[in-house]
Amino acid sequence: MRSANAHSLNEKTVPISDTLFNELVHAEPIDAVEIARQLPLENRARLAKFCYQRRHLNKLALLIASSCDRMTLRRAFGTAGDIIFQQSRNVEATLAEQQKDNKITLARSANVVSLRPVMDDADESGADEDNADGAQEA
Repeated sequence: MRSANAHSLNEKTVPISDTLFNELVHAEPIDAVEIARQLPLENRARLAKFCYQRRHLNKLALLIASSCDRMTLRRAFGTAGDIIFQQSRNVEATLAEQQKDNKITLARSANVVSLRPVMDDADESGADEDNADGAQEA
């Protein structure tokens, strides 16, 4: 019997066992592809989709997808399968491009707008509402 804190994968969502999934997640990239190749093609595509929907497993998803053909990925992902197929043909370039697109930039001081006047205006309008309520009660 599992403890209340034990994590269990949803078998309907993940088409592989907890043990195999754990092995895949912790494997080196080349080993992960070899492990995935042992699975039936449809299960590989569904597993790639499961992983792709979780940002921290994106690389694993693309590695698994690299062992699938375009039509199998389309069945699992819908029309997005074409994009996944293209991305999975060069995983490192895809991840580098995603990394470049996801850089966080901070606003420069010239672009910063002070919120203080807005907050002061909100306080004044709140005071007016309080007065209006008080006037109605009297």
